[in-house]
Amino acid sequence: MESFRAIKNGCTGQAQGGFLRKPGTDRIAKRSNQARTVRRRNTNPTDPPAESAHLHSLAHKAYEGLLGILLSGELGPNDVIMERRIAEQLGISRTPLREAIRRLEGEGLLQRQADGAIVICPMSVEDFLNILSIRRLLEGEAARKAAGRVSEQELLGFRERIVALSRKEESGGLAAQDLGPELHLCVARAAGNRMLASVIADMGKRTRLFTRRFMPISERRTQVCEEHIALIEALLENDGERARASMERHIDSIRAHVLNKLAAF
Repeated sequence: MESFRAIKNGCTGQAQGGFLRKPGTDRIAKRSNQARTVRRRNTNPTDPPAESAHLHSLAHKAYEGLLGILLSGELGPNDVIMERRIAEQLGISRTPLREAIRRLEGEGLLQRQADGAIVICPMSVEDFLNILSIRRLLEGEAARKAAGRVSEQELLGFRERIVALSRKEESGGLAAQDLGPELHLCVARAAGNRMLASVIADMGKRTRLFTRRFMPISERRTQVCEEHIALIEALLENDGERARASMERHIDSIRAHVLNKLAAF
């Protein structure tokens, strides 16, 4: 009997201070565990900080701004990139500008000299003609695949802007210079192949870098507008083969015009 009481008393003592807890203790421990979990989630090192996103945005702004300067013809082949002046021109610090320079250097549009200076890479006529050959193949196929995939509303919007440009109702500034590449990229993306669209965008950018200084848009305004409208009409009728042929003729005309300009120098 006494042994039974000893066992009972021992179990009671453990229940009060050992294995069994008071009802409120479990709730407190649960809340404490939840708080620790929330703190761990909030301090997850994989979550990108706001500062990192801000820096990425600045770097993208710097890239677009510097690329715009290159495409404008403001600087020519082998011209040195002056970081301080360009940073002031774009209204940014030199840190994101350097990120943009590294990106354009990786794309082969800028080149670092032995003395550390960054210059604009020159492009040979042979390289330019090779780029047009690649564009003819890829963009012709992209135009064929894009038939029936671009919305009628988007195509009509392009046609309206191009007609306005042909009538000189739209200025010949940056908006006009960007209209052609915008249409080409729209067609490339509609083909449904992201890698194809990426290569086409890069080739188009290199074409503009070569032609920017001696082929202003005003020289071929009417012809380019007619070629783009022919492409749009083919796409509106969902005629893939006609769209391909229209794109190929357009790129052939770029080649012929540039060669005529170079022969006149």
